[in-house]
Amino acid sequence: MGLLDELLKEGADILKEVASDENKEKAAELLNSLKGTLKEHAGDLKDLAEAFQKEAGNGSKENMEYKESYFEPVEDGTTSRERILEVLKNEFPNYAVKENVSPTTIGGQGRFMDYSIVVYEGDTPKLIMMLIGKTTTAHREYRWSREEAEKKGYPFINFVEHYPNTPEYISNRLHKYL
Repeated sequence: MGLLDELLKEGADILKEVASDENKEKAAELLNSLKGTLKEHAGDLKDLAEAFQKEAGNGSKENMEYKESYFEPVEDGTTSRERILEVLKNEFPNYAVKENVSPTTIGGQGRFMDYSIVVYEGDTPKLIMMLIGKTTTAHREYRWSREEAEKKGYPFINFVEHYPNTPEYISNRLHKYL
């Protein structure tokens, strides 16, 4: 049984449970109409998916390998923070870098989460970065820190620590801002 058939069966079961006797016939008609429409367009969706795959395959091999390398795990034992700092040191030596910077340094007042890394041009923040985990963005201290940076007009980006964050990926992102 295909996914479409499973979904339709589940929908039919739900409609049977919910529909009153007088509406069961209408629910069955609706389900049959939906089933016909989905089956009618299933071929179109398959053709579209095949065309997309063919088009993606026509991209340059160099470009595809570069993008794929972003998602390969980094197994050199370094942390995302260490890789970011290394890229900053090697590719952006003209900027000053500070770690664990309090948002009060840019005028914030209250409780905040420190910025993981701030890149400065002179005394002015050029880019603010946060290294975040799976639930960091749910914390109000994180949100307040982010809002403070955005309110002041400073570029703000996140790097998710449990993602590979390859040097190529880090470099590409930083070049967009620096």
